Amino acid sequence: MGSVTEYLSLRQQTQETSGLPNYMVLPNWLGALQEKGQYRRPGQYGGWLGPAYDPLNTDIQKKDLKDNPYWRDCSDDELKFEIQGLVKQQQLSLNRLGNRKSLLEQFETQHRGLDSKRASTFDHFQQKALDLVTSKRTREALDITLEADKQRDAYGRHLYGQSCLMARRLVEAGVRFVTVHYDCVDGYSWDSHRSSNHLKNHLILTFDRAYSALITDLDEHGLLDETLVVAIGEMGRTPKANDNWGRGHWSTLLPAVLAGAGVRGGIVYGETDKNAEYPIEKPTSPEDVVATIYKTLGIDPEIRLPDAQGRPVDIVQGGTPVDDIFS
Repeated sequence: MGSVTEYLSLRQQTQETSGLPNYMVLPNWLGALQEKGQYRRPGQYGGWLGPAYDPLNTDIQKKDLKDNPYWRDCSDDELKFEIQGLVKQQQLSLNRLGNRKSLLEQFETQHRGLDSKRASTFDHFQQKALDLVTSKRTREALDITLEADKQRDAYGRHLYGQSCLMARRLVEAGVRFVTVHYDCVDGYSWDSHRSSNHLKNHLILTFDRAYSALITDLDEHGLLDETLVVAIGEMGRTPKANDNWGRGHWSTLLPAVLAGAGVRGGIVYGETDKNAEYPIEKPTSPEDVVATIYKTLGIDPEIRLPDAQGRPVDIVQGGTPVDDIFS
């Protein structure tokens, strides 16, 4: 969805770029902070649209954690949101950067005939990088220390809470689609097969604090009416727990929490059976949720976009926007 937003925004853009992209991911690419595996999980990239529409990631690496391995009680000097791969570039003077760009353009002139598709993608990457490095707006948006301590405390001094605060800053700066991963970054796992202790004692508490602070903050900044906030996972959990209150995967039913952009507050849409196993009223598919998000963004969910080979592809197949949740 973010990549589709990036693709269409670039084609509809009529004013000078702000230096920021239309699609950003915080605090890292999904899987970067996992204790095991650490592979790039699918779903967060441009996919069939091509790599030119991948998100711009911020980068918080394990080596930066110092004596605070789980990002609890983040202080100003421990937590820095930096554009992945552009940290060293930001130290260049504008003159040196301009000279590098000029030299690069000379090389490119000699190779224009090689592969127009690849050249176009490369030009897009190059312009995006140049905009980011030279943009004062980008540097200010990514400087979370500009926020008052009271505001940072409201979100919680942990990586997820501070990432939600950073998401508000990026939306305020003009980024259209921001994803915040809660990716085991605090040393606890949402994968509650063995027990639900992590959820009870940490994850639900930190999520609730950050999410509620985000809604309040967006409202106080006059952004909530035009910003859709979606909290969702990729699956539900078995209604029946094991002896240790662990739960397995349950793909038949899962919750989603939506707020802002005209969503009616304080309602529950749909109903399950008495065991919370299956929907019995107003069943809603993942495709319906996607179609709803697209419509809220002003994107027709029935459009088709060309893939890397120029073939038309549906951006969502069969989804119907859930209009009943809006006032």
